[in-house]
Amino acid sequence: MGSLTGTTRTFSRDQVVHALDRLQADGRWPPEHAAALLDELDRFTATAPGAGSGRRTPVPLTNRFAEAAGYAGAVLAGSAGAVLVAQQWDDLGRLGRVAILAGVTVVLAAVGIAVATVAPGGGTTLRQPAGAVRRRLASTALTIAAATAAGAVGVLAGNRALLFAAATAVLVIAGAQSLAPSAVSETAGLAAVVLLAGAILDEAAASTAVLTVGLAALGLAWAALAWTPLLTLPALGLALGLGLVLTSGGLGAFTDTQPARAVGIAVLGLLAAGGLAGYVRSGRAPFAATAVLSLALLVLRLAADSLGAPVALLLTGLVLLGSGALLVTRKRNALNG
Repeated sequence: MGSLTGTTRTFSRDQVVHALDRLQADGRWPPEHAAALLDELDRFTATAPGAGSGRRTPVPLTNRFAEAAGYAGAVLAGSAGAVLVAQQWDDLGRLGRVAILAGVTVVLAAVGIAVATVAPGGGTTLRQPAGAVRRRLASTALTIAAATAAGAVGVLAGNRALLFAAATAVLVIAGAQSLAPSAVSETAGLAAVVLLAGAILDEAAASTAVLTVGLAALGLAWAALAWTPLLTLPALGLALGLGLVLTSGGLGAFTDTQPARAVGIAVLGLLAAGGLAGYVRSGRAPFAATAVLSLALLVLRLAADSLGAPVALLLTGLVLLGSGALLVTRKRNALNG
């Protein structure tokens, strides 16, 4: 394929949108990629010197107010409802609690679906820049509905409340993510998956070492999703996944029992090496952050046993300072080069 660098032909935004619509209709261009391309073009024209008619249209004030009002109203209504229900919680009984939680779930789900599908084009327009406000509002409502639905199932489940509640949350949040993906639904989705995995391992009476390995594997799997269309915010998905691996390794390394401590130390060591290699290869900040933090935790764990807490803290601080200096130097050289 020849390079298009030297071409002087320009296209209007409407022409690009029309071409993307035809490619999506033929199944040759995923909707999320179209939204990302339009966002990038808008950012480029907004920051380009001398940009005039190509400047990105700001978000209307009414849309911002509607979004802020929606969040504020949800918080106020939810807080008031939570206080009222808490006052009568002990007197409601199991069926009363389930009825309230189920009723809230139905209302929130209806609101979220209505917001997502009420505009022309329905849910297909949510991934476009113009539908960002509706998508975030719908995703927030559906995610909260997943939490209340999980609560209702948990009340009914009794002794296995966490297991069934987490499974319900995973299923409902998966539906919310497919209809209106956002940072809220993706973060809540990982939390629900972690709770489900923890509940399953608890049912199986798994050891701390197995729990450490299981959560680390789950974090790596979630980080890998950053390279798939399943996550609409790849940087967030990568950071959350690597953060889970770091947390599992830290929890294992700082336990007082074996083999959990050895497993945690091994996870931190592998994460430090893998994070450094990932940062050198891709330049992504989450790799650098997890490499530095895992190396710091590793030094703190190993030095605390043999050198004492003060020296361990000193060495950890030196590791953080040195790693930060190396990262800044590499960034500066990359910019100058």
